[in-house]
Amino acid sequence: MSAVPTSFVTFAALFGAAMFGMFLHSWLPEHHLDEDSKRIVNLGAGIIGTMAALVLGLLVSSAKGNYDTQNNEVLDASAKIAVLDRVLAQYGSESKPTREYLRQTVEHAVDRLWHTDRSLYGPLGFKSQGTEGFFRYRHFP
Repeated sequence: MSAVPTSFVTFAALFGAAMFGMFLHSWLPEHHLDEDSKRIVNLGAGIIGTMAALVLGLLVSSAKGNYDTQNNEVLDASAKIAVLDRVLAQYGSESKPTREYLRQTVEHAVDRLWHTDRSLYGPLGFKSQGTEGFFRYRHFP
């Protein structure tokens, strides 16, 4: 459900609850309307608000932790791939086909993970390409 229908449903529910509360006010006994009862209701509402803020804070913290973990893993993998490419480059021109295969494999993985067209998402497995093919790739003399 998008934000606009959700907003309307929330508004209707809160407005209906307020109308029901105004209707119920005339039927309540007098001891439910004194200052002590109002203070207890305010205290309960404060506890509910505090618990909601605590839960939302923990939810945001958990999401941020997961994002940071994934971000660090992507940075770590990128650094390792860059180091591997530099090491292969030091071997000279005979490692050029292997470096090209590594570049194609990384491009294919990035395209599968972060493709702009959502309809093209598929399984994350690489059928004929991937690291297994890279390690079996024999182009060295």
